[in-house]
Order: sequence, then C-alpha cells, then structure tokens
Amino acid sequence: MQELVDECKTFYFGGHETTAVALSWTLFLLAMYPRWQSAVREEVMEASNGCSLDLDMLSKLTKMEWVWNEVTRLYPPSPNLQRQAREYIHMGGMVIAKGTNMWVDLVGMHHDPELWGDHVNEFRPERFEHDIHGGCKCRMGFASFEIGGRICIGRNMSSLEYKILLSLILTKFNVSISPSYKHSPEVMLILRPSNGVHLILNSLL
Repeated sequence: MQELVDECKTFYFGGHETTAVALSWTLFLLAMYPRWQSAVREEVMEASNGCSLDLDMLSKLTKMEWVWNEVTRLYPPSPNLQRQAREYIHMGGMVIAKGTNMWVDLVGMHHDPELWGDHVNEFRPERFEHDIHGGCKCRMGFASFEIGGRICIGRNMSSLEYKILLSLILTKFNVSISPSYKHSPEVMLILRPSNGVHLILNSLL
C-alpha cells in the first residue's frame, strides 16, 4: 500500500513542475524557431477543425510529439537518473559491484555528439520523424522519461497536459522572445530557466 501511495505522490507532485518547465522550454524554442511554431500551430488547427480538443485530436499531433521529444532531449526535466546494479557489471575495463548506486548524466548523454552527430545542440524536431530514438546511435541514448521497467509513471499524463496547453496557447497567440530574456538554465532538482522565460504574446484572435 505504501508503494502505491508513493507512486501517487510522484504522479501528482512530481508531474506538475516538470510539465510546466517543459512547456516553458518549448515556448522559448518555438519563439526562436518560428518555422516550427507555425508548423505546430497549423497541425493543431487542421486536427481540431474548429472543434474542441479531444483525445482523438491530440493523438494526431505528430509534429507536436516530435517537438516534445526534442525539447526534452535538449532540456530533460530530470537532468539525471539513478539506478542500482543488480549484479556485477564489466564495462569498459571497469567493474561495477552489485548493489552500487549509479547516476546517469542525461544532459551529457543527450548532448553527446558521438551519439547524436555534429548537430547535437541544434533544435531539430524532425530527428524524431522516423522513431522514438531520434536517430541516436544508441537505442537507449534518449531517456528523458527514463527507460525500461522504471519508465516515468507520469509520462503519458504529462504529455497529455503538455499537448492541451500548447494547443490552446498556439491557437490564440504568436510567441516571440522578449529582449529582457537571459538564457540561464540551472539545475534545481529539475533543469529549469533560472530567470524564467520572458516572452511577447501577440493575439491571433
């Protein structure tokens, strides 16, 4: 029962700020790349066809899904993940003892040119057009919401919230960067913009 309670805490409390921060990074990047902002907006307008948002419509937002993956690759909500070795592991001439707690640097892994190529630091949502791995040379190299049996329990809920909010924003506003914006990512349990994301919203209505 306690495990169930702990999972619920993770689901509700851990899922709030991570989604909000992912949306902040998304608006920043879409403001920097207006071509992608227009593409996602057009996709939402076409899928909704003037109707209210529903699950069927959200499932058709393919380009938004690419953007979501690319944003969380560049700015993973959790900058690292923890694992414990269940057995002795031999890796690169090194022995990791059973029971050893390990930290995986997701930011470093997601920005490794050996895995992603020379354009690793560029915002390219189209890299996820063909598969969830984004063209990464390692099938486990993209782990924004972790992987395997310990994948984030709130991923689907977070994705749903994200798509609803982003759809509502982009159909009502054009987003651009404010001159007062200062790019300063910092780690405070999650990878967040330390000074917020200063945007200019122009109504489309």
